[in-house]
Amino acid sequence: MNAKSWQIGLVVVSSLLVALRADARATGPFTIGIQEVGTATAAELGAGMADRPVRLSVVDGRSGTDLTVIGEISDHADKVFPIQISNDPIPWANEVLKKEAAASGLRVSPDAPLSLTGKLTQLRLVASTKAFGSTYSAQIQMAFTLADSRGRTLWTGTTEGDATRYGKERSGENANEVLNDALREAYTNAFEDSGLQGAWTGGKPVASSSSSAPVAAPAAAISPSEMLADLVKLKKQGFTTDLLLNYVDQKTLTKPLSADDLVRWKNAGMPEEVIKAALARGGS
Repeated sequence: MNAKSWQIGLVVVSSLLVALRADARATGPFTIGIQEVGTATAAELGAGMADRPVRLSVVDGRSGTDLTVIGEISDHADKVFPIQISNDPIPWANEVLKKEAAASGLRVSPDAPLSLTGKLTQLRLVASTKAFGSTYSAQIQMAFTLADSRGRTLWTGTTEGDATRYGKERSGENANEVLNDALREAYTNAFEDSGLQGAWTGGKPVASSSSSAPVAAPAAAISPSEMLADLVKLKKQGFTTDLLLNYVDQKTLTKPLSADDLVRWKNAGMPEEVIKAALARGGS
């Protein structure tokens, strides 16, 4: 073998080693350091809310044996690995809450008579690796309690936020972006809850709210075929089963799924849990 052939061989071997190392980085568990990124959003406060200062805090209310695992990531071979965080998410959640409050015009004070405490009950991130880049989907759930200076509960409610982004493969930056988007949505929904706003300005207990999202008119019912078409579209775009379930839960069907509908849904590749959720949304 002459010198030129030997050099070419070395180049080829080096290229293969680089490719193998890149593949190794593109699989296995994915660890991120969770942090505040992005721009705060301004919620639409009720009249008088900005006049009453508040103490803000977030505590951890999640359950599970390993709270460092917040979701899952798939690689190019569709193998699934855990997504882990390398730090405590509660300081992050508190920092985002205070910035959202400031952007909305709330007055935050450590000795304020009102206190709003949020309990983080769900922090979930799912990343799906595609041929070019990845899809990141985050879901966050919070439980809030508003209390007065005597510790009397004025309002309790739950809120959630979700977000989906396309980004680079196994990107900590993109993962943080989507987590921050979901958390900000959860906080905005809480601040805009009519029950919280009334208790905040009136100082009187109100009924608990099961959702801190603003009350909206119920969506018009859709047919099973329309829902299936929407779900197929979402699935092709890489949305996870959890997000498909969320979509189904927000809809009402004009009629229950028939046996023929069940066959069509199964042949379309709908997960069993999505079909079960749709069965529960059927009209009477």
